Amino acid sequence: MFDVILVAFIVFLACHWYCDYRSSNLPPGPPSLPLIGHLPLLDQDPRAQFVTWRRQYGDVFSLYLGSRLVVVLNGYDVIKDALVKHADIFSVRPKMFITDLITQRGIVFNSGPSWKEQRKVSIQILRSLGMGRQRFADNMLAEVSEFVKAVGKKQGQATDLSKVIIVSMSNNICSVIFGRRFDYDFPNFLRYLDLIQENFHHLRSTNLVNYLPWLRFLPGDLFKAKKILHNVQEMNKCFLIPQIQRHIDNQNGGDDTDNEESDDFISAYLKQIRKEKATGNAPSTVNEENLLWVVSDLFVAGTETLTSTLLWIILYLIHNPKVQDKCFKEISDVIGRTSPPSLRHRQDMTYVQATILETLRIADVGGMGLQHGVLRTAEFRGCTIPRDAIVLPILHSALHDSAVWGDPENFRPERFLDSAGGLVKKAEFIPFSLGRRQCPGEGIARQQLFFYVTSLIQHFRFLPAEDGQLPSLDGIQGFTFSPAPFCLRAVPRDDQA
Repeated sequence: MFDVILVAFIVFLACHWYCDYRSSNLPPGPPSLPLIGHLPLLDQDPRAQFVTWRRQYGDVFSLYLGSRLVVVLNGYDVIKDALVKHADIFSVRPKMFITDLITQRGIVFNSGPSWKEQRKVSIQILRSLGMGRQRFADNMLAEVSEFVKAVGKKQGQATDLSKVIIVSMSNNICSVIFGRRFDYDFPNFLRYLDLIQENFHHLRSTNLVNYLPWLRFLPGDLFKAKKILHNVQEMNKCFLIPQIQRHIDNQNGGDDTDNEESDDFISAYLKQIRKEKATGNAPSTVNEENLLWVVSDLFVAGTETLTSTLLWIILYLIHNPKVQDKCFKEISDVIGRTSPPSLRHRQDMTYVQATILETLRIADVGGMGLQHGVLRTAEFRGCTIPRDAIVLPILHSALHDSAVWGDPENFRPERFLDSAGGLVKKAEFIPFSLGRRQCPGEGIARQQLFFYVTSLIQHFRFLPAEDGQLPSLDGIQGFTFSPAPFCLRAVPRDDQA
């Protein structure tokens, strides 16, 4: 009897799903299983499967991840149509279990009026501090100098640079947010970075609960949601909150003009809080609680993506020694072997810039794109997109479009240069996404990568850990698309004949 009831229930679910799916004018898509949808068909990096489905169903197709409808957008024109022309509809973030569990504040996972205010205030503060200008450049170059020293201490021995890279990238953010940098062995700083990496690792399993929410009721912590929440609380307690409190104490004590404290993001945000309170206008979301989450977002955006990108650049330089040699020659011709790069040198190092752009394109660090939500049910490209759907813009589809790039799987910096050696701009180059959710730090990210890449190639030649054994170009899909762990040799140029 129980078997009959179970079979009947399954048949009912299947029929209900089939009728609902076929009658709703959703974007086309492959058949799926009831309850679990297409989850069994997707591996850790589903981009290859998405390419296949795009060929079958077009640039806009739909699938089910568990019970959640996901609309997948492919190609530059479609992505731009959704994120720019229909920005009012597709600029929100979807309701997801893990992000709702941790926070709905800050910038990255926030939506609505609060997100708009946080983004506006944050960009204004960053611009007032000199984002992309000489003030930022001087701080970056000081950190790059420390980074080069740290790499030099490896003495050309086989090593994994990922740890020292993420510490250095984070220090650039620290100088902006806190007005100071931290030593590479500062315990609380390193603990904070370790917890970030641990959470990114756990997100791969926790993400399943976003699509099968009933899993959260299982006993224990099989999918690490509780562990992620605990880590976030510890990250705030051990590092971020003490730094914010130090600024608050200084301002309350009248030490508002201290050079170390008054010229950074936190000080500027705290001043904005006082300004909002003094105006007596409608309640503002500019408050100390949001400050904590904005600072956290800036750290994630400013470290994880840039760390992955720099590792990819080094990896492709190892695989393409002729590109590395051409970069070194250009650097030597423009600034020599010892002088640091500056902002004015960028226009004279077009091949170095093209190498960075080509890595951003081919490595596709954010290729799956952050998930978007739907503000209200909308008609888009002849289909109906329901309000509760998840929208997934696949940046990879634009960055690897053979109709645009010709040979997208080949690493070829020359595609970004014209016949005179000048940089070529391509609309389809969207590694930082498009629209209102486009990365606000794109300018500073490009500047930072230029300083790091130029200084590294100027001082070191990058080689495989062992002669004749190139590290893998396979990546790991997580919050970003990062290289699989690899070792290398950074041989000082002075040690070479």
